Amino acid sequence: MKRAFLSIILIISALLVVAQKNSPMRAYNLYYDQDNAKAKECIDECIQDEKFSTKANTWLYKANIEYRLASADYTARQQNKDYKPQFPTAAKDAYLAFKKAQELNKNIEATDMFAPYQALPVLYPVLFIEGVDDIMAKNYEEARSVLALAVESYEMQQPQYPLNGELYYYYAYVFSMLNDDANAQKYYQKAIDDGSENVNVYIGLIDSYKNASSKDDVFSLIAKGLKKERNNNFLRVAEADYYYWINQPEVGRTKLQSLPASVATSPESAINAANLMIRDSMYTEAEALLLKAYRNSPDNSVIAHNLGVCYSNIGEYKFLEAEKIKLHGDKNVYQNLKNESTTYLKRAADYFEISLRGNPDDTRVMQRLQQLYLRTGQDEKAAEIEKKMNK
Repeated sequence: MKRAFLSIILIISALLVVAQKNSPMRAYNLYYDQDNAKAKECIDECIQDEKFSTKANTWLYKANIEYRLASADYTARQQNKDYKPQFPTAAKDAYLAFKKAQELNKNIEATDMFAPYQALPVLYPVLFIEGVDDIMAKNYEEARSVLALAVESYEMQQPQYPLNGELYYYYAYVFSMLNDDANAQKYYQKAIDDGSENVNVYIGLIDSYKNASSKDDVFSLIAKGLKKERNNNFLRVAEADYYYWINQPEVGRTKLQSLPASVATSPESAINAANLMIRDSMYTEAEALLLKAYRNSPDNSVIAHNLGVCYSNIGEYKFLEAEKIKLHGDKNVYQNLKNESTTYLKRAADYFEISLRGNPDDTRVMQRLQQLYLRTGQDEKAAEIEKKMNK
């Protein structure tokens, strides 16, 4: 009797162990009960089991569980911009699992779950978000693989929610970061064909064509963009840059001089235009543009740095002019030019100081500041800068 009782206990224990062991059906039940985290833990264990990993329904359950997790993260982010995804690779995992399920059984379906043919063409929004997250983290190879799936999903059928070129733009951007100009050009162009209004698409494609020395393509693209939006600051500056690039500086100079006043409201456009002006020794024009841009963006250390460059060059020019008439010219004119030179050089130092606050370890700016302090008799400041550089 005692033996029989012990046997019953052992059988019950064995049945409980079997009942608690993870299986695709248990994962399905957890999914149905919306216990998504446990459902994922369960199905991931099943995927590692040789018996279950060859079954289409195992992969279909995993796909739907991952899809739900990705969707939950996506919804939470829409409600709270500071939300950190709990399952950052769920979109990619869902897409690949749907494909695996379809590969094992093209007609696989399950009650209250998406079939592969339903899910694969609509996964692109969550894949897109996941790919952009990888870009922000500078994980460009991972971003490339995720966005490749997003593009595949987007192109399976007429998209329910058109992305107007944004998906192609980010995919092209990744190729640019990976120095793959051929694919960058391909997808920048696809972004334009998909109705992109993002000017960075044009800028990215222009840079890609320039890297490939495709002058005709650059000109054609700029002309196309300007025809669409004549007063676009990015494109107007790119147009001026094009003429410098093809060694027609006089045309580039004319283009710079005819830029709209609104260029100063865009820090990037103002910086790019001013860089061209500085290279062409148009220091006064660059100064005027950068001062307007700095008023609009007083925290921009690059604008401050470029103002320092402008004032430094103007100060040096005034100094050389003064030196020319030092021996045989009017002493008053000489002294006025010398004073003007010192004023400009001190002003240059002021803006380099502002620039250094934004980039406190920039030794090139430190060296330039030290030179300016010595030139303008500010020996104590020069000594302080030397101490910083020695550290």
